[in-house]
Amino acid sequence: MKKELAKRVLEAVKNNNTDLLSELGVSVYGNKGRFWSTTACITSLDSIKGKCNPRLASNYCSVDDIGCPDCLETLEQLANG
Repeated sequence: MKKELAKRVLEAVKNNNTDLLSELGVSVYGNKGRFWSTTACITSLDSIKGKCNPRLASNYCSVDDIGCPDCLETLEQLANG
């Protein structure tokens, strides 16, 4: 993910702008437990794909549920780096 896109995604996540996240093509992954705890992963982050994205989970999540600490930290680094 490039810096400008990361900035836009981060802004949309912070503002809970689901329309912009969908427009940017952000996909989310996580099981029902992650849905309830708002810790879903952003699957567009290639640098940590497989590190934190729960590939064996059922996908119950939507962009409203983004909140994985590893994903958000990586997104911050990409946006500010």
